Amino acid sequence: MSHPTLTDNGSFVIEAFVPNLSRFQLGQMNLATKVTTDVIELDVGKHDSAQQLVTAQKVVLSEGNARLYPIQIRYAWPSELDLMAQLAGLRLRERWSNWQKTPFDSESGKHISVYELER
Repeated sequence: MSHPTLTDNGSFVIEAFVPNLSRFQLGQMNLATKVTTDVIELDVGKHDSAQQLVTAQKVVLSEGNARLYPIQIRYAWPSELDLMAQLAGLRLRERWSNWQKTPFDSESGKHISVYELER
């Protein structure tokens, strides 16, 4: 089985969120995201900082029904992605906050990172 390779003038592009750990207090998150007379939606979760792991549930309560939507995410910081790219022979060419190429900064909730082959 052959593996795809990046051409000399090619780019590897990734869109990813920037972890927002302020959502967690004492490693837990409990947030009402929707409250109406018919529906209640809750986000509940736990954060394991040692594993960089979030285990959560979206809970939807409506008319006597409860639906659960499990989520498990292992996150990586942009600097960690840069190191992984470097180990793969790539270097960061550009990073933006969105597809409109707004500059990435400490307030950005996501990033678009463009990598190219090290030369």
